[in-house]
Amino acid sequence: MNPQEQRQLGIAEAEVARAELYDTLGQLSERLNYAKRIDDATERVGLRIREQKRERPLAFIAGVVGVAATAGVIVWGIAKRASRNFR
Repeated sequence: MNPQEQRQLGIAEAEVARAELYDTLGQLSERLNYAKRIDDATERVGLRIREQKRERPLAFIAGVVGVAATAGVIVWGIAKRASRNFR
């Protein structure tokens, strides 16, 4: 193999390595971009909620009432405990 062929082979290998590196960096940046992943997850949940609301409105209303009641009980319990601590 002459020096010119060796040089061309080295350039080709470097291009392959560079392409692999860019691919790896792209995958890492996608995995480590937590803000985008959270936005995507929030969007998926919002879509599921809208679908549920459209397809089964009574179940959706029951779910909203259940969540509101649970939150109310939790807040009431915290307020009751806090008022006991101030006496």
